[in-house]
Amino acid sequence: MNTEPHIIKSDGYIGAWLNAAKLLVNEGDRFNLTIHVNDPTRTDERAADAFCHRRVSPAIHQSVYDVANTIFPAHSKFHEGTVDDFFHHYEKIYLRGQRRHPTAWGTYFLRLIRFGGAKENQLRKILNGLTTWKSRPRAAFVMHLSSAETDSPRSLGAPCWQYAQFIRNEDNVLSMSAVYRSHDYFQKALGNFMGLSRLLKFVCVHSGMTPGTLTCLSTYASLQGQQSKTRKLLGI
Repeated sequence: MNTEPHIIKSDGYIGAWLNAAKLLVNEGDRFNLTIHVNDPTRTDERAADAFCHRRVSPAIHQSVYDVANTIFPAHSKFHEGTVDDFFHHYEKIYLRGQRRHPTAWGTYFLRLIRFGGAKENQLRKILNGLTTWKSRPRAAFVMHLSSAETDSPRSLGAPCWQYAQFIRNEDNVLSMSAVYRSHDYFQKALGNFMGLSRLLKFVCVHSGMTPGTLTCLSTYASLQGQQSKTRKLLGI
């Protein structure tokens, strides 16, 4: 299997996913696939519906929007209010959803706002740093989604997103990079890119920054054996 790094660039995350899916259909699963999106927060989420995996696999419960919601909730009035109100409101909602599925590993969103045994709110710390530090460090803010404390090695299943980092590539421009250990480009990746873009936009809004780029490294990129359905979804 190919381990040579491959970079796909696009202005929006839907175009990036389309190019990545075509690559995987034509050349097979691979390692070290990097997606670079120049302007992720301007993508119209409604356009992703045309490429939702449920169009060719209706038995799958989660839509592309459900996948995005595991990372970050869709825009609401709480996104525009105080961060305290936002965290208070959505923590209750996501915890209620987790209680309905006690055997599941959880959601990325809850790991962002209550990580590990200490239930650390990683997003709050990052927002505090961006808004109160007098210095302007280029690469200081890392979010962890997995650790030896919370997770054991596993061959399949989440959490696949391992960590992300906010990068201050200009004084007032904030970009983000993310690393996935195993990435399902049939059912998950498009929704993942959507959720990551929501997260980047939220942090920029509440830190007074301008959204920059989104870069995602898929250490192992796969269609999970769904090449024929992916072809049908892409219309190729």
